[in-house]
Amino acid sequence: MFTMKKLIHPSTNMSVCLPAVMQEKLRQAAQDDHRSVSSLVAALVDAYLTREGYLYPGRENLGLRPVPRQSRIEFEY
Repeated sequence: MFTMKKLIHPSTNMSVCLPAVMQEKLRQAAQDDHRSVSSLVAALVDAYLTREGYLYPGRENLGLRPVPRQSRIEFEY
């Protein structure tokens, strides 16, 4: 089935299990950066792949906003 979503921004859904405290901090970090959790996770994965040399085709067309350097997620232990 052809949809505009496939044409504009093909994506893959993922499910990730995170500890509750990590999930809450991720939500806070995304809110602080004025983006969705999904957008923040995509930017983090993109930054990691780029840093490690795993460049992938079409990266420049994704329109990802980079993660700001000052972003810090602090956990209370």
